[in-house]
Amino acid sequence: MDRYEYIKWYVKDFHGEYAPLLFYEVDKDQERYATRMAEVYDDYCIKQVIDSGSAFVTEAPVPTVSDINTDSDYFAELISREEFDAVYNSSRYDGSILFPR
Repeated sequence: MDRYEYIKWYVKDFHGEYAPLLFYEVDKDQERYATRMAEVYDDYCIKQVIDSGSAFVTEAPVPTVSDINTDSDYFAELISREEFDAVYNSSRYDGSILFPR
């Protein structure tokens, strides 16, 4: 079983400074806290989320994809580590940020 899970999380109604698309590397051995995270903004710029004072970049565990998808304002899917790394190591996103439902 893989220790990490990679999630692409769309936000239906985002406003101004909030990102419509989030990417998470979730450590399943550490109560589902994220070890890496990237935010994609409506101008397609990518921002890495970094917390130099902690091993994790989230204050709470990241929900499972099935839990996220119970709320119609969100849509999440599992992605590969390669897809996550490509986004995380880039400054611009070349995919769609439109809510998929």
